[in-house]
Amino acid sequence: MMNENERRASPKNRWTRWYMWLAYGGGILGVIAVVVVIVAMPAAPSRDDESVARHHSVPTLTPHEAAALMRQHPSISSLAELDDLQFIANQDGITLDESIMRFAWRDDFSKMVTAIADDHPNSVVDAGSGKPDRFSAWINFSGSISGNARDAIDKFQSENPHVTVSLQTGKDPGFTKREVEEAVIGAHFAVMAEDGVQDSVTYYDSDAIEIVVTVQMATPPSGEKLSSLEKAAERGAAEATRPDITDNLAISLSVVQHDLSGTDGYRAPN
Repeated sequence: MMNENERRASPKNRWTRWYMWLAYGGGILGVIAVVVVIVAMPAAPSRDDESVARHHSVPTLTPHEAAALMRQHPSISSLAELDDLQFIANQDGITLDESIMRFAWRDDFSKMVTAIADDHPNSVVDAGSGKPDRFSAWINFSGSISGNARDAIDKFQSENPHVTVSLQTGKDPGFTKREVEEAVIGAHFAVMAEDGVQDSVTYYDSDAIEIVVTVQMATPPSGEKLSSLEKAAERGAAEATRPDITDNLAISLSVVQHDLSGTDGYRAPN
C-alpha cells in the first residue's frame, strides 16, 4: 500500500470534484486507486537553472520513434500515455527510458488487478506497488489464486520482468477490496453532508485496518458534534456496503481547523 506521503501527493480537486478511481484503472498521471503517481509542477527555473533544465529536457519524439517505443514496451498503450511519461522525464530530470522503466508498468498492474477483482469479486483483499524508484508490487488474496488470475499475473511478469510481484493467500480481514472502496466513499460523503463541515479527507489505512477520516471545521466541535460525525461516518460506510462492515473495519475520525485543500478528498485502497 502507499505510505501517507504518497497518499497525500495529489491535488484534492482530482477526488472531491467527482474524480474517483473505483478500482485500479487510469493513466500515468491519474490518481490510484492502486498506484497514484502525481508529479507536482516544478517552480520556474532561475537563470542559473535554465541550462540544467535544458540539459535534462527530453526531445519530442517523432511518430516513427513513438511507434517503435510502443512496440518495444507493450505496457505503453497510447500516445497520451507516452506523452505523460515524457512529461515525467522532463520534470524529474531523468531519461525517457528511465521514466518508462519506473512508471509504465504501473498502469498495466492496475488493470490486471482490476480484471482479477472483476472476475472474482471476493478474491482480492488489497494490492499495491512500491515507491516510484522501487520495482515491486503485491496482491493479497482471501483464498487460493484461480487459474485465470495466475495466467494474468504470469503475462504481466513476462512483459515486465524487472518488476517483482509478491502474492499472499489466505488473508481474510472480513471484507473485500471492493467493500473497502465503497465504505470509504460512503463514509466520506456522509461526513461531508454534516452541518459545519468545511472539508474532509478520507482514506483506508491497510496497516491499521481502518478508515481514517479527517474533518475540517472552523472551530473545535463539542463532544456531541464529534459523536454525530463519528456516527455519520459509520452509517455512511454501512449504507454503502453492508450493516456489519464496521465489525471488522474500524473508523477513526479527527477534526482539524487547518485547510485540507492540498490533500485528496477520498482514496480507495491501493
